Amino acid sequence: MALQVAVALLAVILVHASLAIASPADSQRVTIVLQEVPQPSDNRPLAIARRAVIRAFAEQHPWVEIKPFTMPQISGSAMDSGPLMAIAAGIPPHAIYVNFRQSSTYIEQGFLEPMEVLLARVQSDNVAVRQTDAAGRWLADPISQELERALALIRQRVPELAWDVVYRQDESPRALTSGRADKHVWALPASTRVTAMLYRKDLFYEADLDPERPPATWDELLVYARRLTVPERNQYGLMILGGPDTLSWGVYTFLVSNGARAVKQVEDGTWRAVYGSPEAAEAVEYFWRLAREPFERDGQVIPTAVKIGTRELELLWRRGQIAMRFNTLDDELLADINPQLVGIAPVPLSPRGMRGGELNCRMFGVFSGATPQQQLAVMRYLWFITGDEAQRIRTEVYVENGFGAFVSPDLLAKFGYHRQLQRVPEAWKTAFHTALAHGVPEPYGHNTQHIYRHMSVPISQALEMDLADVPRQERIARIHAALQESERQTNAKLMGVIAPQEMRQRRIVAALVVALVAVAFMVGGVKLWRYFSQTASQTVDVGGRKRRLVGWAMLLPVMGLTLLWMYVPLSGGLVLAFTDYRLAVQSSFVGLDNFATALYDAAFWYSLGRTFFFVALMIALGFWPPILLAILLDEVPSAVLKYLFRTIFYLPAIVSGVIIMFLWKQLYDPSPNGQLNQIVLTLNQLGPWAATGLKLIALGLWFSFLALLFWLPVRMEELRGLFRTLLWVGAAAMAGMSGWLLLSGQLAFTSLIGRFELEPLRWVDSPQLAMLCVVLPTVWAGAGPGCLLYLAALKTVPEDLYEAADIDGAGVWHKVCYITLPRLKFLIGIQFIAAVIGAFKGGTDYILAMTGGGPNDATMILSLQIFIRTFMDLQFGLGAAMAWLLGLMLVGFTAYQMKMLSRAEFVANTASKDT
Repeated sequence: MALQVAVALLAVILVHASLAIASPADSQRVTIVLQEVPQPSDNRPLAIARRAVIRAFAEQHPWVEIKPFTMPQISGSAMDSGPLMAIAAGIPPHAIYVNFRQSSTYIEQGFLEPMEVLLARVQSDNVAVRQTDAAGRWLADPISQELERALALIRQRVPELAWDVVYRQDESPRALTSGRADKHVWALPASTRVTAMLYRKDLFYEADLDPERPPATWDELLVYARRLTVPERNQYGLMILGGPDTLSWGVYTFLVSNGARAVKQVEDGTWRAVYGSPEAAEAVEYFWRLAREPFERDGQVIPTAVKIGTRELELLWRRGQIAMRFNTLDDELLADINPQLVGIAPVPLSPRGMRGGELNCRMFGVFSGATPQQQLAVMRYLWFITGDEAQRIRTEVYVENGFGAFVSPDLLAKFGYHRQLQRVPEAWKTAFHTALAHGVPEPYGHNTQHIYRHMSVPISQALEMDLADVPRQERIARIHAALQESERQTNAKLMGVIAPQEMRQRRIVAALVVALVAVAFMVGGVKLWRYFSQTASQTVDVGGRKRRLVGWAMLLPVMGLTLLWMYVPLSGGLVLAFTDYRLAVQSSFVGLDNFATALYDAAFWYSLGRTFFFVALMIALGFWPPILLAILLDEVPSAVLKYLFRTIFYLPAIVSGVIIMFLWKQLYDPSPNGQLNQIVLTLNQLGPWAATGLKLIALGLWFSFLALLFWLPVRMEELRGLFRTLLWVGAAAMAGMSGWLLLSGQLAFTSLIGRFELEPLRWVDSPQLAMLCVVLPTVWAGAGPGCLLYLAALKTVPEDLYEAADIDGAGVWHKVCYITLPRLKFLIGIQFIAAVIGAFKGGTDYILAMTGGGPNDATMILSLQIFIRTFMDLQFGLGAAMAWLLGLMLVGFTAYQMKMLSRAEFVANTASKDT
């Protein structure tokens, strides 16, 4: 008994001694912000287990306060967008999530602190290595033996396939300029994830397929997917997760199974994109067959066996409308699914006899911008959650909550849960170990953080190709060409594969363009000054010095705020355009390289072209509805009805624009059950005579509308110059859009005679319709608020003009064309210029919410491209250069708008109609 008491006392003394060594020397409380801290309301077993581990860590480290990291995130890029925007805003997490793709970017940006050095500080007997001076510098550094021991301990916790990812050379400018680009451990894996196939056993039974024999090859997968597709029930054979810019992530399993890779490191140590290989083309061609090759069953032609989409497809999976899917398995909790309902199988073999899936790790690094004591606290936390004690706690929570059958068999055996070990299906064990053995690390290397976005472009292009009647080898050749072109652009844009001679030529062109930008801004500024100076000299009387002083005094606060919030950031952006700006390390001056890169970037010019298309649609569809709506509302006879209609049309302004986009996105569901598609498909129920009549009526109304647009500039003789030109341009744009819809086959019917034979429209999933689908909600939401200014302007039109027109027998159109619109022409001109400028600058948030720039970059406008380059690729200098080039295009519009404002006279009109 005495021996047991002595052992217990010794254990307590050792625990307190270890805590004394590990605690901060100054005993001050340390607050750290962590990613992936579960919310208290999250009742998933994974969240319960993580909270239990955090509580255990807090009990052993009471001086450490943990706060969860919160930050708005972008749909489709949530993992990347939140931390990157937080770092840019100066409120980063101290323990930052790092996956394989992110690792190189984070290392090169200097975001991560070497972990073996921090672990050596935590475990060292020398207290001085954990102390800092008043300037925040370490008083001492760990010795080499301590560093080697820490490195060996970390190596034991890192899977073999992940070691080359976490133990890398320091490629930050800080290391390259100092000449000490040593290797370090930059992140610590908390779990390993591999790819396997999940399938619904109940759907296999219904299709007369053996649920104990899932597809083993690509050929079998194609057959199974088609047999399991039931259009009447909105049931699909296979689900592929992937948004507009992440489709290649969902398809990557096919690529690696066929021997293709995204990137690789060549002999000189540089990284290259290599997805333009024949193996990749074969894999994409197979995916095209799954997703786009029609097949016939029971006399019915079925267009696809695959459902492609983002996380909303999880609901279809839970409802039993998806038969098979690729999913990641965790090395702790394999999958919290019902083994009686869902089976797990290895990825099917490709025709080359290989299988593979993405291997990734849930890793965390220590943010370099944290204080020294925060870095030590984060290191202690990460070392704890990746250790045996935390693993034992999580396993215990899983078992106690009834999820023992889903825990990794290795962990159950390790911690003595032998009864639960017997409940794990043998197929699950085999699938996990097979997936781990054939796992291929997620792409990592220089600038590969957004490699999936670039790889998705040629895959989306392949899905849009009409290859149904094309021989297989020719299909592969066409897809191969698209992949190779995308690979070439990716190497030039992401990997920096540019010859020195070509770079010199680009700098010369960039110098000329920058000079043009400078001249344009100076000329614009001088002209604006002259416009307002001339107007001021004509309106200010000789004895008005006191009035001028009072006017300047009133303008000074506004001028100060404008200078502070507009021109100071503008000047900072100009400096930024000439630097390689880094957030955590020293930035460097690069001269004209950012402008040279932008001017020779095909994505820049493509985005500019899509921007012009977006602006044309916004002006053609969105500029005239507020004017028409204001005229109609002004003619409402009853005051009660006026207030009612104005309230109804203004209501969309109360709702956030992003929410409106999400609501419309639900309407744009491309399945036959989508709300808009249900309306469209009801036309198929009309008989031949009714359908023909409806087509003729619709066509007649549309051509009448086009005729009206061309008739207005002819009849409105009081309008001159710009305004009539704008009407002609608008009419031509609407006519051109009609022809485009007709030629591209996007109209609701292709034959005037006979019944409708409509297929469900793909809406935002169609590159031809996506931009129109983005513009329509904007026009719908903006028409009501936009008409308010015109309603106010209509009150300035004298009533006696309308009365005289009534006496002369003028009709509604005569009064609109000869009285109303001519007296609104100045406001219409100002608003038109403002609408053009706003369309060029706006649309980013709406497109992000609706399409993310896809599909196939169909909605990638320039302002969105600038946002992605700046905040997602962290190329701040390049983003600033693109923004200045965009500004050059808007200088002329802005100068003309200011010129018109300088000539404006604002008067009050007391004789107005009733409101």
